[in-house]
Amino acid sequence: MARPPPLQELPPVYTPPARAASPQILAGSLKAPLWLRAYFQGLLFSLGCGIQRHCGKVLFLGLLAFGALALGLRVAIIETDLEQLWVEVGSRVSQELHYTKEKLGEEAAYTSQMLIQTPHQEGENILTPEALGLHLQAALAASKVQVSLYGKSWDLNKICYKSGIPLIENGMIERMIEKLFPCVILTPLDCFWEGAKLQGGSAYLPGRPDIQWTNLDPEQLLKELGPFASLEGFRELLDKAQVGQAYVGRPCLHPDDLHCPPTAPNHHSKQAPNVAQELNGGCHGFSHKFMHWQEELLLGGMARDAQGQLLRAEALQSTFLLMSPRQLYEHFRGDYQTHDIGWSEEQAGTVLRAWQRRFVQLAQEALPQNSSQQIHAFSSTTLDDILHAFSEVSAARVVGGYLLMLAYACVTMLRWDCAQSQGAVGLAGVLLVALAVASGLGLCALLGIAFNAATTQVLPFLALGIGVDDIFLLAHAFTEAPPGTPLQEHTGECLRRTGTSVALTSINHMVAFFMAALVPIPALRAFSLQAAIVVGCNFAAVMLVFPAVLSLDLHRRHCQRLDVLCCFSRPATPTLCLFQPLLCPRDSDSAPGTRG
Repeated sequence: MARPPPLQELPPVYTPPARAASPQILAGSLKAPLWLRAYFQGLLFSLGCGIQRHCGKVLFLGLLAFGALALGLRVAIIETDLEQLWVEVGSRVSQELHYTKEKLGEEAAYTSQMLIQTPHQEGENILTPEALGLHLQAALAASKVQVSLYGKSWDLNKICYKSGIPLIENGMIERMIEKLFPCVILTPLDCFWEGAKLQGGSAYLPGRPDIQWTNLDPEQLLKELGPFASLEGFRELLDKAQVGQAYVGRPCLHPDDLHCPPTAPNHHSKQAPNVAQELNGGCHGFSHKFMHWQEELLLGGMARDAQGQLLRAEALQSTFLLMSPRQLYEHFRGDYQTHDIGWSEEQAGTVLRAWQRRFVQLAQEALPQNSSQQIHAFSSTTLDDILHAFSEVSAARVVGGYLLMLAYACVTMLRWDCAQSQGAVGLAGVLLVALAVASGLGLCALLGIAFNAATTQVLPFLALGIGVDDIFLLAHAFTEAPPGTPLQEHTGECLRRTGTSVALTSINHMVAFFMAALVPIPALRAFSLQAAIVVGCNFAAVMLVFPAVLSLDLHRRHCQRLDVLCCFSRPATPTLCLFQPLLCPRDSDSAPGTRG
């Protein structure tokens, strides 16, 4: 006769829940916690037994409910606006933005496109005529961008932000100003005559060549037109804005340029300007009074002498301002150029985004590969594109991650003995967690919680790990049921022994995420709320639906069917019965001596 196993190796013996809890409560000093635990375990036991009795109904209704919630993903909104994501709620920045929009309106905003130039060699001084010449080359390429949409051609002069065209009594001068009025471009080139090359537009007057900013001398023009028209209002306007000679009175970066105007300070001397000296204190647009660009807007990595004079810098920056979609729509509404295309604010936004993408592309390609300088172009649209790309759900990654978890669950829970194998349970558990994650995100979408990059890139995998951990815990406890457990109480016993830890863990996770939602950053708050809701859906799936799967698997094992391929019965294994006669009592008489 075989020796009985040691006492510590004997499997636990099944004890009814009430009988198991009473001695602990009576003997212990902490009666309230023990009574509460026993009461909670009793509830879980009753829940498990009820689920086992109606496992098919519970599984069907659970899948139906989670599937219905998952449909909420169709109305999900992905938020990519930096202001809506990372500006603290109630902060000073938020209040100032709200005040600006309230007082000036949404249409007062504009979009910025930046062109940043740095040397390849770190620490090299960039305040040289050669470096400014390369910056001019890149800025010119960017300013000449044109896109064709809706049968029209759109260039910088049509979509750029302009400070406001003044009203002039003289109709001819007013039309000329409207055609010539410059775009707002914050650039270090405005310290030189070459800054005029970035401005488009031209006007025509009889007996004169086309008037452009590269050859426009407002003072000389007033002298020539004075005898023929009353321009006192226009002259007063120019004097108040301190326009002077505009760009033609500024030094030329390259005095040898054939188009360098005679009024330039270095036209006759042909001497290259001192770039650091010209940029010291910043630059001005065509108006010295109203368009002052500070050094910080134009230069980076500045170094000064003891007197505070600019000596060197390591970066140049030009900023092109464009109208907002609302402004562009209002500007061309009713215009003859757009009357036949059904002009709308959405179309205006499409034009701006197309121009910005083309701007970035041409600016980065403006300099040759062997240049000593490098250009970095940036626009609000490129930032939106980056955020959109990061916020989009990568189907390949999500599907790949869940497939790996499916394979891992199936392999680790598969056994040669069909009575112990749980491969199908592992597959069903992972699929159930995936459905619970989808339903949780769908519920978030229905509640109006906007998604962001953290939601789409992190949360599916985080929820998978949390949910599958509970699946493994319940499945392992189900196979370790004490001998003598009645068949109809297997699921209840599993939840009684393991459900408490699963419930406490999930509740702690939910409370932690809900507490994290107190952070006033919108992106983190949305992520925390979504994580808490998804964990809650995982908890419901694990505690309500997965026990039904375990009950169906118990029925499969009781019917001696194969794991995974549960439609097929387990083949007869007389060899197995020869060495395990207790599992096949009908064969014990035909195999004498097997117990010896």
